[in-house]
Amino acid sequence: MVQISMRASGLRAAIERATGALAEVRLSVGSTRISVPCPPDDAPSWGELLRALRTADRWGSVTADGRTVIWAQIEEES
Repeated sequence: MVQISMRASGLRAAIERATGALAEVRLSVGSTRISVPCPPDDAPSWGELLRALRTADRWGSVTADGRTVIWAQIEEES
């Protein structure tokens, strides 16, 4: 199991709690990216998800293969 920072771990937990889905974590040199499938437009947890995303250094979404994914990135200190 790969170790991630406390900040990234907290963000991952908040995103998973808001969406009810398991998040994917990808590590790069100096950053951690957390992604999760986009919840439905009418999901009651959007407010909670947006609050979590705003704690990230960068966040956004991408659509590929007909599937939208929300991502959040933490820039790790060296």
